[in-house]
Amino acid sequence: MKKFLIIGIFLIIYSGSVYSELNYPRASDYTISLARMFSKEIFELNGLPYMNPLVEAVNSTSNSGFYNQAYIPKDVSKPYFKISVNGMMGFIGDGQKTYTPKIPRAEFDATELQKYVELQMLPTPGIKTIKDTAGLLAYAFKVYLNQAIVGGSMTPPTTAPTILGKGQSRIFIPTYVLDSLVQTYPVIPLLNKPLWSLLSDSMKATISNAIKQFPTVYTLPDGADLQRIYAVVPQFEIGSIYGTELMLRIIPPVDWGPTIGKFAFWGIGLKHSISQYFPERWFDLAFQIVYQGTNLKNIVGVTQATLEANGTIWNFNLHASKQFEGILDVYGGLSYDIFNINTNYQFTLPVEVQWQLGLLEAIDLGKDSLGQPLRRILPADPSRGYTGDTQPQNVVLSLQDKRFKVTLGLAKQISNFRFFVEYNYSKMHLLAGGIQIIL
Repeated sequence: MKKFLIIGIFLIIYSGSVYSELNYPRASDYTISLARMFSKEIFELNGLPYMNPLVEAVNSTSNSGFYNQAYIPKDVSKPYFKISVNGMMGFIGDGQKTYTPKIPRAEFDATELQKYVELQMLPTPGIKTIKDTAGLLAYAFKVYLNQAIVGGSMTPPTTAPTILGKGQSRIFIPTYVLDSLVQTYPVIPLLNKPLWSLLSDSMKATISNAIKQFPTVYTLPDGADLQRIYAVVPQFEIGSIYGTELMLRIIPPVDWGPTIGKFAFWGIGLKHSISQYFPERWFDLAFQIVYQGTNLKNIVGVTQATLEANGTIWNFNLHASKQFEGILDVYGGLSYDIFNINTNYQFTLPVEVQWQLGLLEAIDLGKDSLGQPLRRILPADPSRGYTGDTQPQNVVLSLQDKRFKVTLGLAKQISNFRFFVEYNYSKMHLLAGGIQIIL
């Protein structure tokens, strides 16, 4: 109990001393490199659950409204054309708003260590050479983080918002705990000595300074608190040849706002009447295949991180409709969707991390109602030595997903105009509707 009390008091004093200074001296190059490594691994571990709810939601929303009836005439004397304007609205569920963040960490492994150092047993047990200083520093840092978590002196956040969620989550890194760990952990089994005792004085200084200068607060990307996603899609159909219709849809890059960015897609599909083969037709049944290509571009956050996601979607659906003369048409179907999405994300260190590394400057704005200091971090100003993070990092993430979707809808035809509304359910709830003119 006394031990934890002492640690707690030390943490309070340490945190106070860190934030008592408005600006930080520039960290060493090793510390900045370590922060970039940590930032990239953070995104590789968490980028998929953070960004993909947006990518999934946008693509799912656009992947609806393909049909509003199953009837296709078998033979026509001349082609007919259907021109539609489809509106879609996707509802963001709670499961798409949060995720459990992960932290780069590693259990000590003597075999892994030997990727970075060459050990010797004779004449004196120790380290013969260091093959990769930066690699050793990065590996050791993850080992210390893991040990701090296992020992209970560091507690990772249990939840964080996705880009569609609300709020912000932070990782608190107790660098004073890590600094104490480096001198006792890990003990190398082959030599029965802690790694620290085998290092040169210059290497000890490099590791110690890198850890002491490392940011104590790492802010994860915040959410935009999005409840719904909307889309409006023009659609064109032509028929029929042997009971088959061709469908085309396209939308050029359109800016959907700062949260979503610019989204564009195109699609092509074929629909074939199955009920034309029935001896008696009590209802209409059709099978449809649709292929869509999508592109999503966005600039996210204060650091102007860029996102580009390119996707391909296959939709295989079997749908039926029943006409109630003079009343309404009822339609519904079952779809099987295959998503393949590649996301390229280019980003720099979070602004708060750049400030703690001395790469950016902040100005004092006084205190808030609770007495906490208020600061505004300024843009980079190389003329004053605040260069910001000048080395953007790139992460490529891929998503492959397969899912079923159920559709239920109502339609009403008045002369050459057809009005329709439908509900879709897969991983998210979707409403779609529109107006169609038949020529």
